[in-house]
Amino acid sequence: MVINNKEISKGDTGAGLFERIKVKKLISIAIIIIVLFGGYYGVDAIFSTSYDIPTSYVREGRFTISLNSNGTIDALHSVTLSTPRIRGLTITWLAPEGTMVEKGAEILKFDASKQVADVAEYSSELKIKNSSHRRAVKEHTIQEKKLFLDLEKSRRNYDEKKHEASRVAEEAKMELEVAELNFEAKLEQLKGDMEKAKIEVERAEDKLKLAEKELSDLTITAPIPGLIVYLEIWKGGNMSKVQEGDSPWPGQGLINLPDLSDMIVKTMVSEVDANKVDSGQLVEIILDAYPDYNYIGEVISKGTLARKKNPGSRINVFDVEIQIINTDEKLKPGMSASCDIIIDRIEDVISIPLEAVFEKEGKPVVFLENKKMRLVELGRKNDMSIEILDGLKVGDEICLIDPTLDEQGLPGDRATEPEMNKRKMSKRGGDKKMKGKGNRGGK
Repeated sequence: MVINNKEISKGDTGAGLFERIKVKKLISIAIIIIVLFGGYYGVDAIFSTSYDIPTSYVREGRFTISLNSNGTIDALHSVTLSTPRIRGLTITWLAPEGTMVEKGAEILKFDASKQVADVAEYSSELKIKNSSHRRAVKEHTIQEKKLFLDLEKSRRNYDEKKHEASRVAEEAKMELEVAELNFEAKLEQLKGDMEKAKIEVERAEDKLKLAEKELSDLTITAPIPGLIVYLEIWKGGNMSKVQEGDSPWPGQGLINLPDLSDMIVKTMVSEVDANKVDSGQLVEIILDAYPDYNYIGEVISKGTLARKKNPGSRINVFDVEIQIINTDEKLKPGMSASCDIIIDRIEDVISIPLEAVFEKEGKPVVFLENKKMRLVELGRKNDMSIEILDGLKVGDEICLIDPTLDEQGLPGDRATEPEMNKRKMSKRGGDKKMKGKGNRGGK
């Protein structure tokens, strides 16, 4: 007998044939199931993310509580150089911006042609007035002597004739009286002429001094050593830095001259933190331009009145000035700086990173390296760490993310509430997040 092109022996029964077919089908089904399960777990392994949970250690040491604020570098002492109170001036020369100058160095010059002409004119006028005054003085001296001689003659004549006939004596007396009146009147007139000439000289001197002062003011020198910084002025409808050829208004600021030997940081603190800041507190300063250099400062002043942080803002702030102790040539006005105002420093404090603290059922907890949860009692905190009063010991290894959650975030992803990482389990369709060891993604 032949079935499916195969010859079946006489000893094969129908039941044996179907038994063999059934076994083959079961084997095929088992192979398919193995392939499906293998593919499922293989794909799951490919698309699942597994990583080592980041950890840190409980440490003991100095604990610093600070208040961070951003500010701008400026000079403690600076001078603004302005246009003289003279109309119609034009700038003819400027020292280069960014130049370091010593006290007395020339910085700016204006066109002085009018003032030079005025000085020459008033100098000539003063010479004429001085000459007129000298003539008046000489005339006074000469006329005074002549009048005195005439008066003396009249007196001698009277003395000679006063004992003669009454008429002769009377005439001599009248001549003496006229001579005395003439002496006083003429002498008073000569004194008036002399005083007038003197006043004319003083007026000429004042005009010359004013012209000379204006001429001197047209060359501006440095009152202190410092760095030349051009200011912006209003020119033709817009603001731009001062330059040669400009005709600024009288009294307008042109150049700022900061003394770089004493530098400060101008910053601000919110009204909530203002009571924590006081003069004398140490400050750690880092420049944005030189992040590898550390500077030490000291709070020297805090504003007595609050102000709005920005126009229209509801936030009130207090201005704070910090003097930099270890100044150097890298510090320039206008540079940005980050300041940590030291509020307190405590020795021998046990602390951990803020990212290691979580909240479970309203209580602060941490997770040890073996993923066991432990209740802790918290103390003071700063921007990076928090004090542990009870629950941990120095050297304990702790997790920086919650190992019990299916959906993990990165360490520190809830920095807005630094003392607690309040994580909420929420299913977001299609989102896959980093899993701890032993968790399978996609399940």
